[in-house]
Formats: sequence, C-alpha cells, structure tokens
Amino acid sequence: MKRLLLLTLTLTLSLSLSAQNESSWWIFGDGAGIEFTPNPQNRSNSPAVLTSGYDTDEGVAVISDDNGNLLFFTDGSNVWNSNGAIMPNGTGLDGNFSSTQSAIVVKAPETPGVYFIFTVGAAGGGPLSYSRVEMALNGGLGDVVGGIKNIVLLQSCAEKVAATIKTNSNNAYVMTFAESNATAQNNGTGDFNALFTWEVRGIPGPNVSFVFPTPIPQSSNANQGWFPTPVGVTSGDRGMLRISPDGTKLVICNQNGGFGGTTSTGAYLYEFNPGNGQVSGAGLTLHTGPVYGAEFSASSQYLYHDDSSTYGFNGTKLIFQYELCDDANILSSKTQIANVSEGRSTLQLAKDGDIYVSRFDQTTIGKIENSETATATYNPTAFDISPGIGKQGLPVFIQSNFQSFFTVSDQCQGDITDFQLACLPQVAASMWDFGDGNTLSVTGPGIVQNSYATAGTYTVTVNVTNVSGDVRNFTQDITIFENGIVDPIDTTLLDYCDDDNSGSEIIDLTQFTADVLGTQDAATFDISYHPTMMDAEMDTNPLPDNYDVAVGTIQIWVRISNNTSPIDDGCSAIASFDLTVSTTPSVSNIPDFEVCDDSSQDGLEDFDLAGYLSVIDNTAGNPTDVAYTLHNSQSDADMNMAAIDTSVPFTNTTNPQVIYVRLQNTNDADCFGTAPFNLVVRDVPPISTPVAIEVCDDAPLDGSNDFILEDLDLEVDPSGLNTVSYYNNLNDANSGNNPLSSPYSVAGTEELFVRSETLEGCYNTTSFMITVQEAPSIGNAPDLTNICDDSVDLDQNLFELSVQDAIILNGANPADVTITYHTTNADAQAGTNALPITYVVPFQAGVTTDLLFARLENNTTGCFNTSAFTIIFERCEIIYPEGFSPNNDGINDTFSIPGLAEQYNNFILKVFNRNGSVVYETTASNYQEFAGIPNTGVLAGNGLLPTGVYFYVIQYNDADTPDSASWVYINY
Repeated sequence: MKRLLLLTLTLTLSLSLSAQNESSWWIFGDGAGIEFTPNPQNRSNSPAVLTSGYDTDEGVAVISDDNGNLLFFTDGSNVWNSNGAIMPNGTGLDGNFSSTQSAIVVKAPETPGVYFIFTVGAAGGGPLSYSRVEMALNGGLGDVVGGIKNIVLLQSCAEKVAATIKTNSNNAYVMTFAESNATAQNNGTGDFNALFTWEVRGIPGPNVSFVFPTPIPQSSNANQGWFPTPVGVTSGDRGMLRISPDGTKLVICNQNGGFGGTTSTGAYLYEFNPGNGQVSGAGLTLHTGPVYGAEFSASSQYLYHDDSSTYGFNGTKLIFQYELCDDANILSSKTQIANVSEGRSTLQLAKDGDIYVSRFDQTTIGKIENSETATATYNPTAFDISPGIGKQGLPVFIQSNFQSFFTVSDQCQGDITDFQLACLPQVAASMWDFGDGNTLSVTGPGIVQNSYATAGTYTVTVNVTNVSGDVRNFTQDITIFENGIVDPIDTTLLDYCDDDNSGSEIIDLTQFTADVLGTQDAATFDISYHPTMMDAEMDTNPLPDNYDVAVGTIQIWVRISNNTSPIDDGCSAIASFDLTVSTTPSVSNIPDFEVCDDSSQDGLEDFDLAGYLSVIDNTAGNPTDVAYTLHNSQSDADMNMAAIDTSVPFTNTTNPQVIYVRLQNTNDADCFGTAPFNLVVRDVPPISTPVAIEVCDDAPLDGSNDFILEDLDLEVDPSGLNTVSYYNNLNDANSGNNPLSSPYSVAGTEELFVRSETLEGCYNTTSFMITVQEAPSIGNAPDLTNICDDSVDLDQNLFELSVQDAIILNGANPADVTITYHTTNADAQAGTNALPITYVVPFQAGVTTDLLFARLENNTTGCFNTSAFTIIFERCEIIYPEGFSPNNDGINDTFSIPGLAEQYNNFILKVFNRNGSVVYETTASNYQEFAGIPNTGVLAGNGLLPTGVYFYVIQYNDADTPDSASWVYINY
C-alpha cells in the first residue's frame, strides 16, 4: 500500500469550515442530542429532540447547514425536520433503525438546499437506496421529494455506508459492501466480498445535482463496477465501513461472521483514491475478532477500532490503535488502549477533533482522548448526555469534512501556535506560509510554531518534502480565536455586608461580568468564577451565580474563555479578586428601659442610658467590633447624627419615649444596624388597706393563731394583677426583703405591712392590725352509753346528750356560751347540723362505738373550741317466752321474741319436736313468728302441732353473741 505522504503527485487541498459545520448537530440513541459549537454542548432537552420521540438502536444520520443550524435527521426509515416533526413524505425509507450505519446524508454538489439521504437495510437484507430532500419545501423545513424516494442503487448490501468528497471537486463518493454479483435489480448471492462506489455529481452551470446510477468502474477489476475484497464474509453485515478523512484509506469492520460459509470477522484495510473513486490494496487484516466500530483521526494518521461481540452494555470491549504512516509497520504499531465492560458500539470523529464512542443504555458517551498521539486513552464517561440515553450508534457523516493535513495546538491570539504534520517521521523538510505574512523554513521533522497577533481565519500553506523525495503542497484554513482579557473590577463592588446576620451573604457574581468583559463581545466570551486558581485554569468547579460567601475575605478566581474556540481550554485568561463580607450588627426586641415614677407622679424620670448599653449589647449577642450610639430619631440613627450624651442622666420628655440605637461595625462603615427601644416610666400601683382583723385563738389555747395571709391578697389588690407580700416592718416592705411566710402565726395584737408590686417592679405599701381573741376552754366528756328502757324501741339507740353539758362547760357560765353536739368534726368546726339533746339513731348490728363532737362557742366573740367523746352501743336484753297458745284469741298467739329481729340481722331460728325433727325454720331475712304451724318436715302445712314441749335453737351469726338453745310449750 502507498501512503498519501509517499504519493508522487502534488496536491493542493483546503479544508472547508462550512463543511465541518454540517456535523454540528448530533441526534442519536434515545432522545440524546449534542451540538458542537465547536465544543460539545448537551442538547438532549432541545425541542427538536424532545418532541420527535426519536429512539434508534443503531444507525442514524444528521445534517446541519453551513452555519451549524440543525436541518434534519433520520434513522434510515423516517426523516424528522428541525422542529422534531416528521417531514411530509418522510416515512417508509428503505433503511432500518437496526442497521449499523442506517443512513448518511450527502449535500448536493451544485444545488443549494438539496440533500441526498443514502440508506441501507438491516441484516444484509436491504438495498442501498437514496432519497432527495429539498429544504425550500414545507416553509423551509424541508420535504422528501416524492418522485425521488427510495431509488435503489443496489438490491442487497451489508449494514455499511460511507462517503467522502472527490478531490478538487464538490462531488462525493458513496460506497458500500455487498455481494459481487448484486445489482440494482438483483440481490446477488454468496458472500459479502465486494466494495461498490457511486458518484454524486453536480453540473455547476445549471446547478444540477444527481446520483450517477452506475457504480464507478474499477480498473483493477476489468472496469467492472465493484472491487473484489480478498476476504469474503457470509452474512457479515454488521459493523462499520469507514474511510479516512483524507480519502486514502478504507476499513471494513465485520462484527458477525457467516452461518455455514466463511467466518471472517475482523477489520480489513484497503486503499482508496479520492480523485477517481478507485479501490486498491490486498486488504490488510488488522484484527480477526468481532469488530463493530472504527474511526480515523482527523489527520488520517491513526486508526481505532473495537473488539466486542456483545449486544447491550454488558460484556467486554477492547479498543485498538494503529499508526498508519509506515505501511510496513502498521500491524506492529497495534496497541490496545482500552479494556472496558461495554457492548459493541460505533466510533465517530467530531468537528472538535475528538473521537467519541457510544455506550448502550448509558447517559454518558466515551471519548478517545489525545487521538492524534501514540499515547491515546479512552475515557468511558467523557460527556454527559442525560436525560438522553445512548445506544449502539452515533451519527454518520462525510469523513472528508473532518480532514486535517496537520494538527494545530493553541489557536489563541497572542499565544504560541504549534503546527505538526501528520506522519512526521516521513518529513525531510517543510516550507511554511502561516497566512499572516510570517514564513518559516524547517529542515527535518519537528513541530513548527507561529504567534498570531490578530484573531481571524488564516490560510496556511506548507510545502513538504518527505524522505523519499516527494514534494507536496497542503493548504488548510485555520482559525485563530480572540484571547480573553480579564479587565479590572470596580473595587467598590467588592465589599458587602451580611445584612441578615446569617453568617454569609449571597453575592451575585454576574454583576462583575461587565467589568471583566470590558469592551469584549459577551456573545463570544464566557465568564466563570472559581474557588481556586487550579479550578479556574482547568475550568472545573464553577461557582454558582448567586454565591453564598461567608463573613470574612475570600479570593475568587475569574476565567474568561472564548466559546467559539474548539480547544479544551478555550482562549482563556484568569485573574483573581477579593470579596469581603462584613457582619452587619443587628439587634431586635430590645426590652423597654423601665423605671418607676416617684412621688411626683408626673411620668418623667432620669434614665442611666450608659448603664443600659450592656442590656442592648447582651440582647445583640455581645458582638465583637461593634460600637453603639443612641439617637432621638430613626433618621439621626441612620445618618449617625446627634448622638445622645450617655455620660449624664437622660430625662425623658414623653412617656413612653422611643430611643434609637445604632450598631456600627468598626471595620466597615457601611455595615450598621439600627433598632428602637422605649423609655417607660411606670405608675405605682393603687393599694387598698385591709380593715383590722380579729382571729380566734385555736388549740392549744396559747393566745396565738395561724393566719393565711393570701386570704387578704384580693382585698389589697382587687385587680389580682400584682404580687402581694407581707412584712413585719415598713423597711422590709419597701425593700422587699424578708417577706412573711404563710400561714403566719399571730400572737396578741400585731401591725403587719403589705407590699403590692406590679410585674414591672413598681410597688406601693400599706399596713393593717390583726388581733388574736381568746377561745373558751372546753372539757373532755366521758363515754356515753345508749339507754335501754321502756321509752326506747328495740330498733333504736337513744342517748341523752345533755348529761355531758356540765363537763363540756368546764366551769364556763352557761349564759356566756352555747353548747352544741355534732356527728362530724367538720360540722363541729363549722357549727352546722347540730344534734338534738335526745339523740336517737337506728339500731346498727355489729356497731359498738362512734364519736360525737361537742362545740363550746363564746356568744360574744364567736370563738369556739371542740372536743370529742365516744358513744357506746349496747344491745338491750332479749326475753325468750316459755310458751304460747296459738288459738287465735289474740293473746299470746305466737312464739314472739322482742328484740331478736331488731338487734340481729343475720339470725336463723329452728324449732324441733321431741323426736329431734325440725318442724319450723325462719331467718332474719324473711322472719315470721312461729304460730304453731310447721313449715318444714313431713307435717309442713298440716295444721297445728300437738300440745307439748318443743325445743328451739337460735344461731345469731354474730361474733359477739353465742348461739342459744331452749324450749317452749305449746298449749291451746
């Protein structure tokens, strides 16, 4: 094989910037979009992407206009316009979204606004066809021309299509891989073993463009329309067909082998002549594994391809690099640069000079970095396309759009720009014209340099003599981009106050942008702000526009970069400035400065404002570097005028009176706060003087009594709002010291002093007299037993209480006192519910004692004393009759036992005949007197019992009374 650098012909070529702009937009995968302007910008949320619902598994083609504006895109079956809507007649194209390279768009050579879409089918079962798009239709959004749609060039081909521009022409060559006997009318048979090339032609005069229907005759194959590849592959349809940007090399990638035929997976390199469309070469076998994607570097010096048999993301992907300058050492230069867990995918060169790699079902795409060097590396997560998702394919473009005869480093105005020819070891000498009036002659290989004083587009021409004696001329347009300059920032913008005392201040960094730009074009230069110099240099960790700056001084680094520059660092400059945030002293809710009015009650008092500053300082949180001044008005505080002299007492003029404090940051005069507080003169509270109080001596009769002081609080302060306290002397009442505790023990006659104090601390005092009066001495009466006589019913207990009077009097004159008796101490203390002198209570079985309380009250003073004594309950004697006569004469007709039922509530009475049988039984619960009629046994209810003696037993069921037994005589 011959390399371009070794060709004997002399070429003069120039790159077209507008051609590169045709590849500005990439739309691919599931809703993924990128715009190269020239560096990649994520456009997955562009309306054209969002509204199209675009989702393709593999192949895709996109075309932009000469200015880089999106025109349309296609998956080989449908065509979407720049709004994301399918073009009229834009469905049903012969391509397939599951084809490796489903389509490629070729600009009509001589007809503005016309494009040809070349499509291939999937799995080797589809044709190579083309359709014509005219952008002037449909209001400038373009239509697929109905009469020129799905024009078949070859009935069957692999999933491969590529294109390049014809040398010294606007025409293009389009090529595919197919069966050698395939035609436009015939699918063909056998292996994929032939390369076909068609020419897209234009006639400049009438501006006519068309696709020549017959393949280019290949002189190496008897001028037949196909070039035989030595390696044939059955069903080797998957994988890319790739041509180098300089048009001289062509690589076939076979990812899947045949089924029953040859299984030639791998990558195979051929030569191509971009001047006449001729393919040549024996097909250098680069790799024999499953190869899906391949790409050349922009200079055509390096080739890259993958090795991956896996569909989807799982699996292993290898990436290999080849250096193509020396034909004899291409295979020996093979280097593996990546081994990653990814599935198969395509590789695509972009207008920024980098090679990108799709990643299935991922929100990032990879990139081969430093692709023009022997030390290239693979970054699998180089660019974020979220929310878009990558699939297997990236857009396919005309490769010559990316052609570079030499690489250029640092295309920034004023910097040293490096130029390096491709295949540098083959260069013996070079003569450079840099297009700015500077020239340079160089002997031997090497990097040449030039510095451009002015930004613009320059045509660089180099005359190259290589080691074989070849002499060639290359012409390439390069753009020198304006270098940014960081203009100084107005220093008055760099000091701020922490207005909300949050410890930081939100500062809008964009306010500095105008100063940084100066007279530079805002549309051309991007401004970003960074925390460190390294971040600014590397364009990492940009600060948010609204940056939260902590109190103190911080260094901010600003970066200005030319956004039209394709190089990584833009054409940039960095500088720094200091931002200072000072605390803004503030205070809120300063408590009122309150004093109590004096005896003048005029509402005017002297205030110690100097002493009150500590209260203000504490309320403000005791900040450092703060000075305080006091003012009579808000405006004086704001303007820091007419400060009050705090070295002397300040007398208020109104009540209340507002005073304003100014808190000044001593480090920054612009940072201050103000707040009001009130001077308040409080009224002394009104107070009521309690009437003289007399209390009775209580037991023991010692001339003293405990007095509940709080009982007077509402009399002293009817409002109930003040604090009332009691004291032994006026001094304590005035000072509030030594308050009396309650209850207070009063002895004889005392004067007590009262203090009534408001919540604000203002108070008033008064006093009252309290006297302890003598209470009568009461005697302790002895126990008292109930009376059992004819006057008492057996179901009652009777007590004659008057028998206790003499003892209760304890020598007192009955005319001076009153004696009452009570069942409870509470009644005795209160003098309520007095008992009658003859105290009768119902008989209570089982109750033996109780207490009664006597009250002896002085009729004049109402003072009293009480004592208690025990009353004893005794059962009255029960008389058991020895006989009865149940003859219904109304006299002694029943066995009657008075007091039994009244005094025992749980007894059982049983009557027996002389045989020992129970003839009668009754209980307390249903007591019936025995009338001689049996109620139990065999004689129950059978008339009167015979005359005679009968025995009985009484079970009292009482712990204090034993059971008894006796007899009774029945006689009629």
